[in-house]
Amino acid sequence: MINESKWMSLLAAAFAAPIWAAQPMGCLIEPDRVAEVGSQVVGVIEAMYVERGDLVKKGQVIATLRADVERASVVVANSRAEAQADLQAAAANVSFNQQRLARAEDLFAKKFISQQALDQARTEAELAEQKLVQAKEQRRVLNRERELASAQLSQRVIRSPIDGVVAERYLSPGERVSAD
Repeated sequence: MINESKWMSLLAAAFAAPIWAAQPMGCLIEPDRVAEVGSQVVGVIEAMYVERGDLVKKGQVIATLRADVERASVVVANSRAEAQADLQAAAANVSFNQQRLARAEDLFAKKFISQQALDQARTEAELAEQKLVQAKEQRRVLNRERELASAQLSQRVIRSPIDGVVAERYLSPGERVSAD
């Protein structure tokens, strides 16, 4: 039984010396390296970009798995990370409360408001600044979520680990790749 997680075999085409020079054996070619390529995640093959006998370069995309959910997650994460409203609202609130505090300090100096009213203006200005810090932290979290969604999507792309020639292809589009 073929191990489904090793669904493609690549042979490296780098030879130090021809095999026939070492031992006369006809047309037998031995690979320098063999790599069994699989997927780190379970999924269904969406597309294959190589066939048996194709030359591949290290890092070349050789197949993709279905990734509809992961693509949608990236779109949602991008939308959330690019949203500016919370950050702008928090910055506007800081500006407003700083102006209000300055007016309250001026009025307190002229003895038109109580100490309690000044303390309240100070507290509201500090709270507004903390909400701005919180909005900036939330922005960093949303950017990390975007990076996570992109990383999950990239797991659905299978790349060649070496330069070589495709020797065998065990699965085709529509077939399931498992972690067995």
